[in-house]
Amino acid sequence: MKEKLTEGCIMLVFIAFVVLGSTMAVEMFQQGAWVKGIICVLGALFFGFPLLGPFLLSAAPDTKPLPFVPQIDLPTDKDSLRELAKLVAGEEADVMQTVEELLESPEAFYSAQITRDGWYNDAYVDIWDMYHDQPDVLCSEGLLYVLAEAEVIAMFDWKEGLEEFVWQMTDLRRAQANNLPVPQEHFDEQADIPHWCNALNELWQPLGYNATFIDTDGDEYIVAVVQYTPSPPIDDISCTTQS
Repeated sequence: MKEKLTEGCIMLVFIAFVVLGSTMAVEMFQQGAWVKGIICVLGALFFGFPLLGPFLLSAAPDTKPLPFVPQIDLPTDKDSLRELAKLVAGEEADVMQTVEELLESPEAFYSAQITRDGWYNDAYVDIWDMYHDQPDVLCSEGLLYVLAEAEVIAMFDWKEGLEEFVWQMTDLRRAQANNLPVPQEHFDEQADIPHWCNALNELWQPLGYNATFIDTDGDEYIVAVVQYTPSPPIDDISCTTQS
C-alpha cells in the first residue's frame, strides 16, 4: 500500500511538471521567446515520457507461446457429457452413478445438492438460480462440480499458485491410484498452469497418462487425468493405394 501511494505521488509530480512546462511553452511562444519555449517543451517531454511507460508496456503483445496441453471442450448434450465422464472417471462406479443421477433428472439432483451440506453447496445454489430453466446448462455445469467434489478433476483460478496446483493434482483419484508423481521441485514457481501441466505430462506420458484441460470458455483452468496413447510414428502407419 505504501509503495502504491509513493508511486501515485511521483506520478502527480510528473504530471504537474508536464502541465507547467506545456503552459510555459505556450506563453513563451506567444511572447516570441522561441528558445525558452523550446526548452519548456523539452522539459515537458522529459517528464511526460515516463507517464507513457505503463501504456506502452501494456500495449506490447505477449508473443511468448503457451506450451501444448491436450484440451477437451465441455459439451452440453447428455450423451456427450456421459462420454466425457467415462473418459475421465469411467472406472469409478460411485462417480458414474452420481453422473447418471444428474443426467437423468437435473432438477431432482440440484434439489438434493442444495439441501445438503457440502463443499460445493453454494456453487449448486448459484447454478440453479441462474440456469434452472436451462437443463442442458444444469447438466454441463453440474458435471464439473460432481467431478471436482469426487477429486476426478482439479479446478484452478487462472493465476493459481504452484502450491495449490501441486496439492490438488496430487489428490486426484487417478494420480493416487496410479502413483503419478507431482514433485513440486519439478516446476518453475514463476510459471503458470499451462506450463506446469506441460511439465507434468513429461513425467506422466511414459506412465500412460496426460493432464488434460476441459475448456469451458471461461478464465479458469479445469484439469483432468486422461489415459495417454502415443501416436505411432509415420513410418509405422500402413498406407494403401489404389492402382
